[in-house]
Amino acid sequence: MLYCYPDEFTDELIETIASQPKVLHYIDLPLQHADDNVLKRMNRRGTQAQIKQLIAKLRDRMPDIVIRTTFITGFPGETEEEFENLALFVNETEFDHLGCFSYSPEEGTPAAEFDGQLDDRTKFKRQDIIMNDQYMIVQDKHSRLIGKTFEVIIESYDAYSDSYTGRTYMDAPEIDCCVKFTSDKPLAEGEFCSVKIFEIDEYDLIGEAE
Repeated sequence: MLYCYPDEFTDELIETIASQPKVLHYIDLPLQHADDNVLKRMNRRGTQAQIKQLIAKLRDRMPDIVIRTTFITGFPGETEEEFENLALFVNETEFDHLGCFSYSPEEGTPAAEFDGQLDDRTKFKRQDIIMNDQYMIVQDKHSRLIGKTFEVIIESYDAYSDSYTGRTYMDAPEIDCCVKFTSDKPLAEGEFCSVKIFEIDEYDLIGEAE
């Protein structure tokens, strides 16, 4: 489930996702920020406390839930304190996947006319801090996957390295991590196979088909 506004989640929806086998335990929540003042200026509904409550419900009902989100740094008027609030939230929540972008004004949008436009250096520096923190979170999470076996859908084969690339339920196509693995027998794109993970490479998982 991609681009799911957090304020539209109900307990009934969470229960449906948890109980319906046709729905993967993967949720993309486009949060954009975590400081209440910035969220209000962004015209986003909800507060950090409500976001935390939703994530706690999702993880309590589905311990294997994978949560992706995106954030924006350097939104007009973002103070150092507001940014630090975002960074603390990222480190405490430990998202499975996270993208962070520096704010870029778009012509015709209200935010482009806001006071307090930040310089590019500040925006990019804050973006780097969030992404560096998230990298460490992902490394820790992925290290716990070594030795485990996952169902992988095969997306491509590389003849040069004689290896396959695929993804698990934890990864949305084109935007998340992938699984690179070898196999003793030929496999076809679109097939599912069981892959045991034995190594991590940056954001990707390395394994072998069982």
